[in-house]
Amino acid sequence: MSPDSSVRARLSQSGSGEGDRRPTDPAVVGVAVVAAAYLAVFFEVTNVVGGTGRTAAVVALAGVGGVALARAVGERTALWLAGLLFAAGLAGYFLAIPASQRALFTVRSVALDLLALSTGLSVLRLALADVWVLAVAPVPTFLVGYFAGRGRHVAAATVAGGTLGFLVLTGDAGTGAAVAGVVGLALAVGLSTLSTPSRRRGHAGTFALVVAAMVVASATVTVIPAGAAAPLGLDRGTTTLESSLSGDDELEVVGSTRLSPEVRYTIESPVERNWHTGAYDTYTGDGWVRSGDRSAVNGTLSGPPGEAEAIDVTITAETESSALPAPWKPVAASGGGAVEVDERGSLRLAEPLEAGETVTVESRVLDADPAALRNASTDYPAAIEERYTQLPESTPDRVGERTEEIVAAADAVSPYEQAAAVEAYLRSEYDYSLTVERPEGDVADAFLFEMDAGYCVYFATTMAAMLRSQGIPTRMETGYTSGERVGDDEYVVRGQNAHAWVSIYVPDHGWVAFDPTPSGPRDEARDTRLAEARADGAEDVDTEASAPDRTPETDADSDETDPEATDDGAQTTEGANDSTAGNASGGGTLGPGGIARLDGTQTGTAPSTATGPAAGSEASGSDGGPLGSLPDPETALYWLLVAGLGVAGARRTGLAGRASRRIGPVLPRRRGDPKADAERAFADLERLLAGRYRERRPGETPRRYVDAVRTLGADERVETVAAAYERAAYAESVTRDEADAARRTVRRLALERLPLIGRFVR
Repeated sequence: MSPDSSVRARLSQSGSGEGDRRPTDPAVVGVAVVAAAYLAVFFEVTNVVGGTGRTAAVVALAGVGGVALARAVGERTALWLAGLLFAAGLAGYFLAIPASQRALFTVRSVALDLLALSTGLSVLRLALADVWVLAVAPVPTFLVGYFAGRGRHVAAATVAGGTLGFLVLTGDAGTGAAVAGVVGLALAVGLSTLSTPSRRRGHAGTFALVVAAMVVASATVTVIPAGAAAPLGLDRGTTTLESSLSGDDELEVVGSTRLSPEVRYTIESPVERNWHTGAYDTYTGDGWVRSGDRSAVNGTLSGPPGEAEAIDVTITAETESSALPAPWKPVAASGGGAVEVDERGSLRLAEPLEAGETVTVESRVLDADPAALRNASTDYPAAIEERYTQLPESTPDRVGERTEEIVAAADAVSPYEQAAAVEAYLRSEYDYSLTVERPEGDVADAFLFEMDAGYCVYFATTMAAMLRSQGIPTRMETGYTSGERVGDDEYVVRGQNAHAWVSIYVPDHGWVAFDPTPSGPRDEARDTRLAEARADGAEDVDTEASAPDRTPETDADSDETDPEATDDGAQTTEGANDSTAGNASGGGTLGPGGIARLDGTQTGTAPSTATGPAAGSEASGSDGGPLGSLPDPETALYWLLVAGLGVAGARRTGLAGRASRRIGPVLPRRRGDPKADAERAFADLERLLAGRYRERRPGETPRRYVDAVRTLGADERVETVAAAYERAAYAESVTRDEADAARRTVRRLALERLPLIGRFVR
C-alpha cells in the first residue's frame, strides 16, 4: 500500500464520525428511550380502539427491516422506501374509510384536519384510529432502526423525537412520555458527543445537569394548546364539576370536585328532563372522547325511530354559554345564531350565547311503553354496535364477570332489564361524594372494586363500561339535571346541576336514558352548596324567580311532574326520578324491587350518607383533612427533582460557595474552643473584606492585609478581629471573651452589608 493511500485511509477512519459508530454505542440507549416513548403512545391508542397485537407485529417488522437494510442500502434509498411505506399506509387508511365518509374528503378538509391534529385534536377522534396507527407507526420505526443500525444515533433519535413531538401536539402524549422523550434525546446527543471515555469523565457532571434541566423544563413548560403534557407541580385548585364536564370533545375523569352555584340558564319546557348537551362514544379507560365531525343544521333533523312527543323548549342564557341544553332528542333550533349537529345527534353552538339570548329548540321526546322497551329486538345496526360497545383492550375481565353476576341475580334477560339491574345495583351499593381520589388504571374497574363512593362521572362511566361488557350499545351523556322548578313549566339551571348519565340503544326506539347516580345525597350536596353561597352573599346564584324570599319548587321536592315523564321507563333524569320516587328513603335493592321500574314505577336510591357536616364538605369540595391533601407522587417527584437540580447547579456554578461566604458569617454558630472560634471569625472576616475590597494576596500576613484594607476604607472594628486572631494563631493565649467579641464583630459587619437589614443594625 502506498503512503498516500495509507494516509487517506487513516483520514477516512478518523473523519467518519457518527456514521461509523457501532450500533452498540452507549448512545443507542437514548434512541431506545425516545422510541419507546412514542411507541407507548401509539399502543395506548390501540389499547382503546383495538389492534394492539397487529400493530406491534407490523412495527416490529418495520424496525427489524430498517436495521437489516442499514448496511445494504444508502440513506437516499432508505428515505425513498420510507416515503413509499408512508404513502402506501395512507392509501390503505383512505380505502378503509367508508365510501360515504371518503366522499367528504377535500383538499381543504384534509388541510384543516392536519392543522387540528397539530393543535390538540386527539388521534382517538379520527375515523378508524386503529387503521391510522397501523398506517403511520411503522414509518418512523423503520427509519429509527435504519439510522440506529448505521450508528447514526442522533439522526435516529431525531426521527423518534419528531414523531413523539407530533403526538404531544395532538395531546395523546402525556407529561411522562414528553419527559421520557427529552431524556432520550439528551442521552442520544450527549453520549454521541461524549464518545470517548476521557471526555465522558471530564464532562459527566455537566452533562447530568443539562439532562436534569431539560427534564425539569419539559415538565414545567408546555406550549401545546389542549395537549396532555401539562405542567407539573402547579396547584390549579379543585375544578368544578361543570368545568370537568365541559371539556368539549375530550372528557377526563378527575378526582375531587366542587359545585358551582351560579345560574346558567332559565329553561321553559312542558316536560321535566335531564337537559342534554353532549354524548361520548369512545371510552379510554381514564376518560371519554367523542369522535367524528360536526355539520350545520339545515332544516329539521330526524327524531327517534319509535313513538315520540314533539315539544318546544325555550332556553335563555343567564351568562355567556357555549352549550345548548335541551331534552333528548333535539331536531331543530331557532334564534341565537348558527347551530351545528355532531355525529351523535347533539346540537352544538357555532358561537357562544350571550347573556340574555334566547334559543328555541324543538325536541322529539321518547314516548314508549316500558313493555315495548323490555321486549325490544337486539338486532342492532352494525355501526351502532361497533361504535358503542367499544372497550379498551386492557379492561379487566372482572368488570364483565361482576356485571354477569348482577344481571343474573336480578333475573334480567333483555338489554333493557340488564341496564335497569346495573343501575339499581350502583345506586344501592355506592355512596355519593364529591371528595374522591382519582384512581390509577381503569376508572370503571377501580370504582367497581376499589372505591365505595363517587359522583356522577364515576357512576355513569362504570355503568357504561359494565353494559358494554355485555354487548349492549351504551354511551356517556352529559348536560344538566332539570334544576330548580320556579313555575309550572319553568326551571332555573345552575352550574351545580351539571350531570352525567348513560343511554342504551334500543332498536326501533333509539337512545333510552338511565341515571345510576343516587339522587338523594346528590341533591342534598347541591342544596348545601347553594345555601352556603346565599349566606355568603354570592352574586348570580339566583334569578328574580328563584330568589329565596319566595317558596321555590326544587327538583327533589316537586311532586307535580307530568307522569308521562317516565313513560320511556328508563328516563331517570333529575326531574323524573326525583319527582316520582327518587328520594332518600327509596328501596334501591336488587332483584324484583330493584327493577320495579320495568312495570312503570321507579327504582329507589341508596340512603343518604351525606348528612350533617359531611354534606357541607362534599358540597364545597374540601380536601377532607386539616392539613390538606398530600401531593400526588408525580408532583412530589417533580419538586424533588427541582430541588436536587437547584442544589447540584448551585454547587457546580460556585453559587453555593459564594452564598456561604456571604450568609455564613450572619448565621449563629455553636461555640467551640476560643482559639478555633477566633480563627473562624478571621476567616469569615477575610471573606467579607474580599467581597467588599480585595482578596488577601499570597504571602501577605493577616496584619499587613488588615492594614491595607483599612487604607481602602474598612471599618476600624476589623482591628479587633485581627488582634484576636494573632493571639490565637501565634501566642495561643486568646481568651473566651476576646473570641466571642471577634465573633460578634464579624457577625455585625456581615449584617450591616445586607440590603434591608443593614440599615437597622448600623
